[in-house]
Amino acid sequence: MHGGADSRALIDFSVSTNPFGPPPAALDAYHRAAEAIGSYPEPYAATLTAAIAASLGVAPANVLAGNGSTQLIYLIARVLRPLRPVVVIPTFSEIANSLLTLPATAVPVLLRRDHRFRLEMDAIDEALAGGADALFLGRPNSPTGICIDVAQMTAIVRRCSTRGCWCVVDEAFIDFADDPASAVALIHQHGRLIVLRSMTKLYAVPGLRLGYLVAAEGVVANLAHALEPWSVSAPSAAVGIACLAQPDSWRSRIRTALRREREHLEDGLAAISGCDVFPSNANFLTFAVPLGASPFAEHMRANEIVVRDLAALPGAGPGLYRIGVHSRTDNDRLLEAVRSYR
Repeated sequence: MHGGADSRALIDFSVSTNPFGPPPAALDAYHRAAEAIGSYPEPYAATLTAAIAASLGVAPANVLAGNGSTQLIYLIARVLRPLRPVVVIPTFSEIANSLLTLPATAVPVLLRRDHRFRLEMDAIDEALAGGADALFLGRPNSPTGICIDVAQMTAIVRRCSTRGCWCVVDEAFIDFADDPASAVALIHQHGRLIVLRSMTKLYAVPGLRLGYLVAAEGVVANLAHALEPWSVSAPSAAVGIACLAQPDSWRSRIRTALRREREHLEDGLAAISGCDVFPSNANFLTFAVPLGASPFAEHMRANEIVVRDLAALPGAGPGLYRIGVHSRTDNDRLLEAVRSYR
């Protein structure tokens, strides 16, 4: 879990947000919003919701904003209460954690390391045939970085719809994908599809906690009845609206810069003996290193670099690590530290 620690002396590669920082307009909006902190915000962030809906080409009734997508993940578990949930792993740990509140035990669909963590449709079909009533998967998936394309996503959603199974897609990192086309386009075709989105990753404002979900109108209404009012603060809503107002050229520029740096990191890591880098379509990479004389994460921290150790993440295991893509200077420092590991 991120947050809370003072890491000012360290380069934190465990976090996967835009390393170039928020757009200036977002910071301006935050400071202006300070004047309104003496008043309650809108109970359900109606103005922000309308702006999100307009950016996606859907109706406001298809959108529910919350205090980060994590709050909405727990909301979905609490409201849907699936009896046989299935989670494609390894993935964001809070998905499985949210299901721990239910009497049912989540069934894993394992992305195999020896298959480079690719999602295989046979595994989805097997889970659905076994009675799955809710399927949770990431797109791009964290920590693996694999992003199934729209055609494959469409096939999965149709299979779920035919079986009466909810399909919950975590698109927290879709803005960084080489092709950022969203599964949101499918919500009008399949009433059991819920798409989760984050505004903190691309716009680099994780301290504000801001996310939303998109689904059919009836689904959103049902979830909204169980959502706590005032979940989105006035500063968060103001910043979110300012971020959405950024031109597409800003998003494209960030995406291009991060893809260039991701490829630089991929090439650099792949050239290091014993280092195995997995393909990624996001702003982070998962890689494996052989077990050395000292723990790799401790070695990196001694070099003032923090990485995400995936040893305890279900579906991952010892020797696997995730790093966010940073600036060229920071990326080169990381590569230098990895090369010195024995």
